[in-house]
Amino acid sequence: MAPPIAAWLAATFGLAARLCVAEVSCGNHKAPNCASCPQNRGADWCNGDCMWDAKRRHCVDAPSSEDLYELLEVQDTATESEIKKSYRRLSVAYHPDKNPGKAELFNRIRDAYEVLSNADKRVLYDTGGMEAVKNADRGEAEHGPGMEQTLELSLEDFYRGATRKVNLRRRVICRRCRKTRDPARCKSCTACPPGKELVQFRRGNMIFQQEKQVPSKEDCKTETTQLDAVVDRGSFAGDRIVFKHMASQKPGQIPGDVVVILKLGKSRKEFEGWTRRGQDLILKLQLTLAEALLGFDRQVPHLDGHVLHLSTKSVSRPGQVIRIEGEGMPVKDTPSQFGDLDVVISVDFPKVLSGPQRKDIESLQSALAGVSPNARSRQDGEL
Repeated sequence: MAPPIAAWLAATFGLAARLCVAEVSCGNHKAPNCASCPQNRGADWCNGDCMWDAKRRHCVDAPSSEDLYELLEVQDTATESEIKKSYRRLSVAYHPDKNPGKAELFNRIRDAYEVLSNADKRVLYDTGGMEAVKNADRGEAEHGPGMEQTLELSLEDFYRGATRKVNLRRRVICRRCRKTRDPARCKSCTACPPGKELVQFRRGNMIFQQEKQVPSKEDCKTETTQLDAVVDRGSFAGDRIVFKHMASQKPGQIPGDVVVILKLGKSRKEFEGWTRRGQDLILKLQLTLAEALLGFDRQVPHLDGHVLHLSTKSVSRPGQVIRIEGEGMPVKDTPSQFGDLDVVISVDFPKVLSGPQRKDIESLQSALAGVSPNARSRQDGEL
């Protein structure tokens, strides 16, 4: 026999009501659908479409009897390709032409795939169930705020390309808490942030709208999510890597995007003399005075490890630029093309000269006195 309040609700409002805590008497006032009794602070009843949340002490939507992931026989962490593969297998197995008695199941599988194969709909389903998906179809879905992270990379990383782990602290909705109340894995979950809704009220002959907060029906937890940031060869500082829908979740919202902004950091010691100018690279090469006058032969490791052979028998001047084509940065999105490398010469002059050194240089000065400037310039050349 139904309790008095349940019988009264069923007779008066046609609700299949049930008691959620101790039986109380609500008198003859009307209790709202799928909510708690307004005159007893939420500690009395829910209708048949709801369930009592003992943690929050109010009614919440009852979990759907059919989970879309279970319908497609995949985990809720399944990839897009795994979902597609399972859908193809099930659609063949239950196609009406092959299995006429399973036409309804085939339609449900098709509808489930329509939701889970769409990135926006899937994230809405994960964060708010089918109610959120339906709201989006009516144009009522909100987009949550995005998040930004900075990723510092060396010049070598920009040259070679890199994949880096980015740790992101964000709020996520626990689907398993929605599906099975208070399992062990959901002990760390708490109520999600409250939502907002517009309510109307009348003052005299005027009707006003006011925004009020409503308790969330979902559980949330804060966790660290690890993202793989793939940096293409030739990327620039300031480039942005976007992870769609990976910002903090809130029921009924499409989560915002996570944007990882690339930043140029310090290079390893052996590459401290390298800088970048657009698609070109600049290498500061310091020579001794003897190398500047008599020529030099150097093996210089490039940013990706291959070795450059730099040599000349000509005199090198401070500030002289030697351009090497094709040894600059790879062109982003066209990694087979490269910019150029400018080798900028600097000379390490001695701070003091010993007596013999001074005499040697004076002798050199005398020897060069008979050489015309044009002849000297013809001896100078690029690599």
